[in-house]
Amino acid sequence: MTHPPAIVVGELLALRRSLRGTKWDSIHLDHFVQVLCRLDRDRHGFTLDDLHAIENAWVGEPSETWSGGFVVRLKDGSRAHVDGRAGQAHWSDDSDIEACLLGTDERQPELGSRYGWQTHAWNEELARTLNEFLVRFAAQHGQPPEESSR
Repeated sequence: MTHPPAIVVGELLALRRSLRGTKWDSIHLDHFVQVLCRLDRDRHGFTLDDLHAIENAWVGEPSETWSGGFVVRLKDGSRAHVDGRAGQAHWSDDSDIEACLLGTDERQPELGSRYGWQTHAWNEELARTLNEFLVRFAAQHGQPPEESSR
């Protein structure tokens, strides 16, 4: 079932707020939720409703700005890489999201060559946490939770 984007974003933000002060509370989750809220079918080719599972994720080193991304498997079987960057204004004018579909033989993008100015690496534990969050969201969103195994 596909819901209007405003309803989906509202439900996603409500779930995030409900997790404040729990083991789920983290700045990385805040930023990843902002990335998920901003996925747009016209601009990126898919939305939050199209996600099946996050295969791997990364975050940048702590600094004045935040950067992070993930490789996601979509419900149609295709895969995509999503990058998000939030500047000092925290998801205002100095922020951006980029997404691209991955080729069938491309496991995940090489991060170092794309973002040599910042050190970061793939983090499977972060991907597991994001998948657990998406399962919670699917249950709240009225969709049966899907397997999030890789």
